[in-house]
Amino acid sequence: MSTLPQNIIDVAVSAAMEAGRRTLKYFRSPSLIISAKEDASPVTAADKESEEIIRKTVKKYFPTHGIIGEEYGETIGSDPVKWIIDPLDGTRRFVTGVPYYGVLIGIEVEGEIEAGVVYMPALNETYYARKDGGSFLNNQQIHVSNVADFTSATFLVTSSSDALIDNDKRSGYLAIQKRALRQRGMGDCYGHMLVASGRAEIMLDATNMHPWDCAAPEIIVEEAGGMFTDWNGNKTIYGDSAVSVNAALAGQVHSLLRSPVVVL
Repeated sequence: MSTLPQNIIDVAVSAAMEAGRRTLKYFRSPSLIISAKEDASPVTAADKESEEIIRKTVKKYFPTHGIIGEEYGETIGSDPVKWIIDPLDGTRRFVTGVPYYGVLIGIEVEGEIEAGVVYMPALNETYYARKDGGSFLNNQQIHVSNVADFTSATFLVTSSSDALIDNDKRSGYLAIQKRALRQRGMGDCYGHMLVASGRAEIMLDATNMHPWDCAAPEIIVEEAGGMFTDWNGNKTIYGDSAVSVNAALAGQVHSLLRSPVVVL
């Protein structure tokens, strides 16, 4: 039984949508200024303002909740509820004018993700889920597909080069690539949402994942009937990788990802 306030999904959806609308002010704008973080990843005013909006909303409605966000770090709360925020997932796509970026909010209670929202501002798609309550896209319930055969499966990946460079992951990636009907480079949060909504069967992020990348997709994929794990099949948002897959293919996918390493 969830211990979250009854209105928490409504507040989270509202916060994500307000933040997402702010990002549209900068999307495809010729005046957009792009800076680099210490890890050389891009950051913009859209990232920062989006997170500020969400933090302000959480403070207004749930002042005792904790917050951790990609841009402004962690604020400890007195309540065991923590909001995990990615204010603009897919910044590289955003700065090049590609609409497949999102605002992500996951809500964790004592180590378990109990609610999540993914808002895709440029697509006007809002995904959300609450533990034991199902997953929804624009208020319509969604489910993973029933595809159980690789020859009918669509396989998505954020960056194939990440998987190929990492010797521990190369064999599994190539095994799935060989078996799947088709591979598409539909990465970041949207790839996981395509699995949750039954429009793809497998989504891989080989590396560079953080809790704010994973918290919202985990609950949305799981409540849609799928599985969200790290590369080794662990149910966690704290690994460096992420795998979304429908239930029918999950066993085969996880077995292949742990296949013996082959160095090419």
